[in-house]
Amino acid sequence: MKKYLVILLAVILALSTSTALAGPPDEAGGEMRYIVTDIEVKVAGLNTFMTTYDHAEWTGTFEGVSTEVGMVVVHPSGKTSFNGTLSFDGKVNGEPGTLKMSLVGQCCDEQGHWKGQWVIISGTEGLANLRGQGTWFGPGAGGPFVWGHVDYAGNYHFEP
Repeated sequence: MKKYLVILLAVILALSTSTALAGPPDEAGGEMRYIVTDIEVKVAGLNTFMTTYDHAEWTGTFEGVSTEVGMVVVHPSGKTSFNGTLSFDGKVNGEPGTLKMSLVGQCCDEQGHWKGQWVIISGTEGLANLRGQGTWFGPGAGGPFVWGHVDYAGNYHFEP
């Protein structure tokens, strides 16, 4: 019985220590300026599918550059959706490294702006233990080879 109590106590201490070290998340925010460098268009039925290839420059909490491959779908109703995977190279809160981020979103609100969510899915070097998620919003780009921007906000933290 004593043996089980010691094991249980060790597990509780290990879990409470790692939780305490994680701490509360920090707020992220800034701007992503991007340009669509290539686009492939396919039509299937009444839907239009556009594979986009972007280059971006990040300022704010995320400082660096990224490339992205995304899919824009224009539905017969006029609704437009987006999902993509972004590869970032730079710094987050001064820590250098690379990360992968998933983006989803839709267009358009009354002002013609895009809105969506982002989540960090992996990282390397100083960003290997970075976790985060948030939102993005903005006018986007007016088409291929036209610079556009979106603002981002959210929370992030470094896992112990």
